[in-house]
Amino acid sequence: MTTTRTPRSANTSPTEVHHYPFTLRGEGPVLALFTGSRADQAVASRAAELAARTGHPVTAAAAVRSTGFSINALLHLARGRRIRTEAEAILAAVLPVIARAGPARTTTLVVPARINPYRTLPAGLVERLTHRTGADIALSPVLLTGYTSPIARELNRITDPHSRSHAMAADP
Repeated sequence: MTTTRTPRSANTSPTEVHHYPFTLRGEGPVLALFTGSRADQAVASRAAELAARTGHPVTAAAAVRSTGFSINALLHLARGRRIRTEAEAILAAVLPVIARAGPARTTTLVVPARINPYRTLPAGLVERLTHRTGADIALSPVLLTGYTSPIARELNRITDPHSRSHAMAADP
């Protein structure tokens, strides 16, 4: 007896798109992270939907693994070429969906080699990228490790007796 597997539909479930606000402002510019997985299409359509609804631009970022810099110039050039090639391949599949909603920018999120971008991405790197691109929201096909919501960060800053703002306010 043979069994046949039914192929998974092209429509991915909305639970595969993770929504992370990084500022206290409302919905603004969107950073869409792509890893080259099947969930990238769901992230692209959600980012296009947000961009069309809010009128803000989308920045598409391809998450690419790297071993780090090299002091050898040829290895450094080869690393840069490999990162560009992988990022272009990842973004080529999703840019048509995002471009329908309006202008889109592209960038690359280089993650350390020990991190598997198909499973998780470091929230610290994503947060720096959102600040650099001016995005308020990050959409990701995977979970961000170490993510703290902006409200929780603000509450921690206010209630922490050792925070810098309390020390400056206490000094006469």
